[in-house]
Amino acid sequence: MKNKLIMMSMFLIACSSSFAQKNELKELEKLIKKNNTTETVKLLEKVEALLPEATDDQKAAYYFFKAKNEVNLAKNGVDFNENRSNAIRSINQLIKFENETKSKKYTTEILSVKNNLLAELVDDAIENNRNKNYKKSSRLFEQAYNLSNIDTVYLYNAANDAVNAKDYDFAETKFKELIALKYNGKSQTYVATSQATGKVESFGTDKKARDLAVKNGTHATPETVLNKNVQPAIYNGLTQILLNKENYSEAEEYALKAYDLDKDNINNLLNILLLYYNTNRLYKYEEYAKEGVERFPKNESLLYNLAVIHIKNNENEQAVNYLNKILALNKTNFDALKALGNLELQKDAEVTNKINALPNTVAADKKRNELMQQKKTVYTVALEYYKQAKAVNDKDESLNELIIQIQDFLDKN
Repeated sequence: MKNKLIMMSMFLIACSSSFAQKNELKELEKLIKKNNTTETVKLLEKVEALLPEATDDQKAAYYFFKAKNEVNLAKNGVDFNENRSNAIRSINQLIKFENETKSKKYTTEILSVKNNLLAELVDDAIENNRNKNYKKSSRLFEQAYNLSNIDTVYLYNAANDAVNAKDYDFAETKFKELIALKYNGKSQTYVATSQATGKVESFGTDKKARDLAVKNGTHATPETVLNKNVQPAIYNGLTQILLNKENYSEAEEYALKAYDLDKDNINNLLNILLLYYNTNRLYKYEEYAKEGVERFPKNESLLYNLAVIHIKNNENEQAVNYLNKILALNKTNFDALKALGNLELQKDAEVTNKINALPNTVAADKKRNELMQQKKTVYTVALEYYKQAKAVNDKDESLNELIIQIQDFLDKN
């Protein structure tokens, strides 16, 4: 009999707790309708303490009211970013919980809140992007992705805007997330024009939501935007970040993948060349550079890079060949003109050494005069290249100083 009394008392306690929760959930609903966020927060804390004994429906109701209150707090300007992030977490928590418990009671109700919040985030992100507030727009796109992770394009936008903001650490993590997800961007985005603002709004990949908005009359002119494969751009962006950090060992994998995905993008090739040049693997550099010349025979930057590698290998004749190819394409290429001047001036050292090696005799004077004439010819040819380069860019101080020195020598000799 005693055991029965104990069990009965436990049953009564459980029932009283359940009844209390039902009353508190009803009170939460009233407070949220009144937008009384302060009292709602207090009552939510009280309900949270009772969650271990709550039913699945009661737990779902708690997540639902918590999410709605966090949205209200954000709209009221209270810790705006924090409460909007909290609302995203609560919405996702509710949907995940009801998926696990095979219920859609509150998920159905929260969807309109979710869609409105998503539209606000995306609109705000786009507006900040237009105003070049890239760091803010990147975080807003990240929040949009956290709220709707089927719309991976928001994560891609977050990464790109972080690059534009020079927020490279954040961009790196987002690009790596995209690679882990095997995101390629090949998808259809559903958009429609808002009747209220006249702006085109994206519904991401949710065609049903877009069609429902059009049916309800809040939007018009539905369109489908086809998105191309952006995997090469993702690998390229990550490569450039890692190269800037001089993290060459990690950069190599992504650089080669970007090039493999899109060999027609010169930037993918130039990343590889920079990588191998900076790691002193010149044989690999030349291998890719020659392949690139076949693919991009008129690319001045690539031809110049090949000239540089030959200069570094003391293969000046081959370097001159590439530099002349550049001038055939563009006679005002500053770097090629200056490099040709430098290569010509290198000959001066050899001539000067020969002059200095001559004995101070009358018999050697004839040879000395011949060598001095060679020296003047070298200076004259180099000066011509330098003058042409200066006509293109007269702000290069080292070049201007060199021109003065050469001109002074020629005037005195």
